[in-house]
Amino acid sequence: MIVKKCSSMSNQIGNSQNKFSKMGASSTHRKQFLKEHKYCAFCGGKAIATTIEHCPPRSLFQFRKWPEGFEFPACELCNSGSSDDDLLAAMLARMDPFENKGDLDGKQIGLMKAVKRQFPGLFEKMLPSTLEAKRNNRELGIKPGFGQTHQETGVIKVPPEFHNSICVLAKKLAKGVFYRDVGEVFPDEGCLVLNWFTNADLLKEKQYKVFEILKDLGGTVPPVQRSGSYLKDQFEYKTTFSPENDIFVLQAKFGNAFGFVVIGHRLPGKLEAIIARLQEQSQNSGPFAVIQSSLQE
Repeated sequence: MIVKKCSSMSNQIGNSQNKFSKMGASSTHRKQFLKEHKYCAFCGGKAIATTIEHCPPRSLFQFRKWPEGFEFPACELCNSGSSDDDLLAAMLARMDPFENKGDLDGKQIGLMKAVKRQFPGLFEKMLPSTLEAKRNNRELGIKPGFGQTHQETGVIKVPPEFHNSICVLAKKLAKGVFYRDVGEVFPDEGCLVLNWFTNADLLKEKQYKVFEILKDLGGTVPPVQRSGSYLKDQFEYKTTFSPENDIFVLQAKFGNAFGFVVIGHRLPGKLEAIIARLQEQSQNSGPFAVIQSSLQE
């Protein structure tokens, strides 16, 4: 009995020491990181960086395995101001109708409960009407199972809250990757435009059209990994930079849930003029949303 108790106490002391060791290492890393990266990568470099932002957010990844190399310097406001958007993006990223890999760690229900608390009424907005569900399922070739209704199967609606959260994620990730790869903060006067899409597009078209259009665009596809484990099934991306780094393209895909393309230009007016021309020609808002522009503020 005494030996077991002593052994247990010894283990507890050892575990406690390990915790303090990890906390010390984390604090040392934070201090060194902020010493090397003094300004926030997300607000034009105007604010001093006091925190480390992880983007894509750690909650988006399963089994606490988030990718290495996606830590960025951030001020307190930029880091803490997107927690609700991170929550929505994390829930959306786990929707996998093809391989059922979105909830291998069993955290999806917890995320959904958190979303319900933070966004009352959102799930009701996501549910299509009976007629909408029938039409969508007919177009996608989806047939309800025995005892299921059309509303219980097939695609869900994407309320504005989701669009806003993806805009926040895409803007942060684009600025973070630009800062990391170019070594400069993306300027506030620069322009960023976004096109994003869900797995409903994949079901309907059998491909993501924008990725197909850009497939021959040169660039880099870095491996996404954590401690030697590849995370391609949850997140993969490609970056393309012009020789002067004035223009860049970020293509990102999150499992079988959604993806997006961000195009950025450091100079104001360049992308805005192109988008305005496309909107005028197509007589609608077009596929791209402007997520940063000093000319439209």
